[in-house]
Amino acid sequence: MGPLSIPGSTRHRALVEKVMSELRALSTVQDRLDQYAAQRFGLNRTDLRALDLVGQAEVLSPTALAEALGMSTGATSTVLDRLEAAGYVRREPDPAHRRRTVVRMAPRAHEMSEAVFGPVLRGTLDQAAAQPDATLTAVADFLAGHRELLNRCLTAAREDDGS
Repeated sequence: MGPLSIPGSTRHRALVEKVMSELRALSTVQDRLDQYAAQRFGLNRTDLRALDLVGQAEVLSPTALAEALGMSTGATSTVLDRLEAAGYVRREPDPAHRRRTVVRMAPRAHEMSEAVFGPVLRGTLDQAAAQPDATLTAVADFLAGHRELLNRCLTAAREDDGS
């Protein structure tokens, strides 16, 4: 990727470039952590991402999971079959609709998640707790805006591809 035009003072441009560099480095190390976790769980990356989405939601419909993954419901059903066979999720009747099911993490997945991600989560919480409120607000706002930007770019790319 070539140089981008960044408005502002030299110091501001340097800080913007540092943020960009740190985001790229964070993405790389997050990718390595995800690969490690997938290996520890004995899963492929798509299955691990699905398990993470179920864990974040606590209870999720298969259709909502398919939408979050950007996959067809048929492909998502295959993912859920693998996760269920591995003992990481359970499909249960939806208490609000007798013909539907919901998905939730099984105890085995919670145990594995604690083993793999527990130290990362505790370290991140400690790191965040040491920051002043204003910094946390700014970081949270920046990350939320960045996530929204990525979602918009992904939506536009899918529309351009006809996906």
